[in-house]
Amino acid sequence: MRALWLEGRALRLRDDVPLPSPPPGEALVRVRVAGVCNTDLELVRGYYPFTGVPGHEFVGVVEEAEGAPEWVSRRVVGEINAACGACPTCLAGRRTHCERRTVLGIVARDGAFATHLRLPIGNLHAVSDGVPDQVAVFTEPTAAALELQEQVRVSPDDRVVVVGAGKLGNLVAQTLAATGCRLLVVGRSPRPLALL
Repeated sequence: MRALWLEGRALRLRDDVPLPSPPPGEALVRVRVAGVCNTDLELVRGYYPFTGVPGHEFVGVVEEAEGAPEWVSRRVVGEINAACGACPTCLAGRRTHCERRTVLGIVARDGAFATHLRLPIGNLHAVSDGVPDQVAVFTEPTAAALELQEQVRVSPDDRVVVVGAGKLGNLVAQTLAATGCRLLVVGRSPRPLALL
């Protein structure tokens, strides 16, 4: 298959990357749209020693899902952390912090800058017909922003400061604003702050 390959801080387009072969419990997904995240750019700069196919923001169509035929032909997005499910962290309900997890396009799992990827079926989320791919591709970064509110309850009476108005800071601020809290966003760059 064709894929963008990262190795030694260099990207190259390859057409000889093997098509993923999903083990039981995982699905083969044909990628329709992939988004470029700052993490992808940082991987190229050496942020983490990853070799393989980067990319973790995607919309795709399930082509294979052994044991779960109801997923075949569905348009999906996916959670990027593939947890082991058996370690103490997973058993405590903190699967996104599993010490043995693989992370799509970041840690030990090829990502979305390819024609196909594989993910656990439990990580997939169907995309409603009325949501275009160009909107659905923002599911993963929006979910990352919302994860803060899973960890800390925010109410309209709270005063909250978001430090940084980059792409993720912007999403965090927008999701926090929906709570009605008294929100202050600070950052170095006036343009992103003006957008908020």
